[in-house]
Amino acid sequence: MKPDMKVWLVRHGESTANAGLPSTNHADVQLTPRGREQAEAVAQRMQEPPGLLIVSPFLRARDTAETIRRRWPAVPVETWPIEEFTYLSPQRCRNTTVEMRKPWVAEYWQRADPAHVDGPGAESFAQFMQRLREFRTRLVERSEDPKEELVVVVGHGQFFRALLWGAPHDFESSPARMVEYRSAETARPMANGEIIEWRPTT
Repeated sequence: MKPDMKVWLVRHGESTANAGLPSTNHADVQLTPRGREQAEAVAQRMQEPPGLLIVSPFLRARDTAETIRRRWPAVPVETWPIEEFTYLSPQRCRNTTVEMRKPWVAEYWQRADPAHVDGPGAESFAQFMQRLREFRTRLVERSEDPKEELVVVVGHGQFFRALLWGAPHDFESSPARMVEYRSAETARPMANGEIIEWRPTT
């Protein structure tokens, strides 16, 4: 990893789910008007074009990244599998709100089983850690490109918190680490539109 490579981790703007509205498809949740304002603010904070813009495939991240692309239209954009940690089955979460899902969320984390898969379309904590590990490896492999001194990654709060938390421990997925991650993530969730600067190491 080049020591001067800088990565901006950008959480998407406020979504309708963040605002407490029901979701029909976890991948296609839209931004609220406030979320679009937050996305515009992110783009305006960039005083230089990034060498690469990496985006989650989820709609709320793509729409947030679109404001950056409009500001810097020549920037290369790539979609990577950095979507949010979907630990509850999207099938049973259809047409539910954050408040309605709270008992399921509590049950999942109290189980503390890294191999548990909630249902169709969900991933286990161990699979999530592997996806984070692969993201870091892929980013390291791109680090030799001199055009990519600033890389902007637009994605999701739990993904980025897990990235920062798990990298020093190579994304270990034991039950104890799973409990530790949940405690760390809920103590300081990443805000909509927040930017965290990260300098990965190999």
